Order: sequence, then C-alpha cells, then structure tokens
Amino acid sequence: MHVDEIIKKLLIIDGHTDIPRHLYLRHLEGNEDAFLNEHYPALKRSQVNIAVVNVFTKGKKEETMEQAMFQIERILDAVENAEDVVLIKNKQDLKDAIENKKLGLILSLEGFEPLGNNLNFLNLYYHLGVRAGMLTWNWANAFASGTDTDEPLSVMGVEALEKMHELGIVVDVSHLNEKGFWDVISKSQKPIIASHSNARALFNHPRNLSDEQIIAIANTGGVIGTTPYFTKVDQDDPLKVRTDDDSTETIDDYIQHIEYIVNLVGYDHVAFGFDFNLYLGDFGVKGIEDTEKIKNVISLLLERGHKIEDIEKIAGLNLFRVFNQILK
Repeated sequence: MHVDEIIKKLLIIDGHTDIPRHLYLRHLEGNEDAFLNEHYPALKRSQVNIAVVNVFTKGKKEETMEQAMFQIERILDAVENAEDVVLIKNKQDLKDAIENKKLGLILSLEGFEPLGNNLNFLNLYYHLGVRAGMLTWNWANAFASGTDTDEPLSVMGVEALEKMHELGIVVDVSHLNEKGFWDVISKSQKPIIASHSNARALFNHPRNLSDEQIIAIANTGGVIGTTPYFTKVDQDDPLKVRTDDDSTETIDDYIQHIEYIVNLVGYDHVAFGFDFNLYLGDFGVKGIEDTEKIKNVISLLLERGHKIEDIEKIAGLNLFRVFNQILK
C-alpha cells in the first residue's frame, strides 16, 4: 500500500502546536483570517485530524492573561467561522470529530502564567475550552519551576494538579524541572503526557527526559510526544550523548528518538508533538519543517520496518487514548 493511502487511514494527532500565538501576532498586525488562510489548509492537506493548540504567552506578568484571552478568542473565532473545525471539550466531541472527519482542536495552556497567582482562574479557562496544560513554561511562577531552576511544585502547584484531575484537564510535564516532574508523578492518579520532549540519553538537553522519567510517564499510562527539536544524535557514535545544540537536527535524528523511546517503553507510549514553529520565524528541522512534512515521518517509519498497526499508535491512537480517558 502506498504511503498516501496509509496516511488517509491513520488518525493523526499533533500533540503540540503554537498556532494560537501566531494568530495573536497576526491579529496585532490586523490580520484576522490567519487560521483559515494559513493553518487550516496546511492541516487539511497533511491529513491531521486533531491538533493540540497551545496558548503560549511571553512578556510581563501583567500581560500574560490579556495575551491568553486574545489567543483563545482567535481559536474560538476560527471554530465559529469554519464548518468542519471543532473545539474538543469532552469525550463526545473527540468521538464526533473523528467520526465526522472534522479538524478537532484541543486548547492547552503552555504554562500557567496566565493564571497569575489565582488558581480560581483555571475554572475560567476550563469554561473557555482548555483541556490540557503545563504548570509552567521555562521559568518559575506561582505553581512550579521550569528547567532553569531546581524547586519543587509550590503548594498552589499541588492544588492546581488536583484541580486539573478534578476538571478533566490533561497534565503535561514538558518544560517542568525534575523536582516538579517527580512531584507530579508521585501525586497523579491519571495518565500524564510530555507533549514535546525527547530522550536525554541521546541528547542531554534540559528539555529532554531521562530514561527514568520516560518509564515513569509510561507507568501512568501516559505518552511522550516526540518533537523534532533537541534531537541531534552523534553520527559516528549514536550512543555518545550529545550536549550541544547546533541546530543541525534532521528528520533522521528525530526518528532515532522515536525508536529509542519505543525500545524503552513500547509503542503504546509514544506520540507526535511536532511543535512546528516555522510560521513564528523558527529555523525548522530538515525533512520535517512543517505540518505537510508529517508524511516524511510516516514514510521513514515504514522504511525502517515499523508495522502499520504500531505506526497507528504513534500517529494518534495513543494520544486519543489518554484524552478519551481524562476528558469528561
């Protein structure tokens, strides 16, 4: 069977994309149609069924909530103005989006900075459609600390974790430091995800996960969403741990991280979290620069002997399982 035919039969979920921030930046330029004119066509051509769209804020603390609200408003507007785009808020929405072949969007907070110091705001974001989230991005906030610090979850961070479980919000540990990570593991009763992280054994970067962390996520029933970034593997000795990021990663490096995690914890715990940022001016990764290159990943996995039923798990079934388990 040709790869194009295989892709048509796959459920493809991208576990991490910064589309909301791009829509916000386009909005500041006066462009209100960026989703329909730029992202929607590319996602449809690439056969993506569901995209986790992350609200990512930058700047002064007092600006983060305003930025988050603008980003969410842009997503809600996109859903309202496209007949076959839906915002997934519950299990039934998830099921309907797949059965009716619509493009499903799942809102996620890439860091709880937009909550300020008030956990009650999480209820507001939930009502607006947020169904996944990270307690922090790269820096310390009221809830947790990023990879540049060594602090555990705060008291409010532990309360936030409990609130996420109560509401039915998927917990994402990408960007969380190790102490915070192990706090989440020790206090979680449900599957968790790392939406865009790789294997530290191949590339020793703070954003990547140790073998112990990967195993811990798998033991919750969760998944690691592999991302093309921070994947460079030493060409002469693949077992030699890389520690420098020279931005020369390629799709081949990315595939090796997928295979490493598969070999460690099995096909049931690996997913896609591409974090495509070409539209934000990023450099991209050779061979997998944007969403329309997802086909290249599928092709390479097939060429390297992975069975179609296992590729199905990586492409979407694993993330579907987790969201279907946690959403109300």
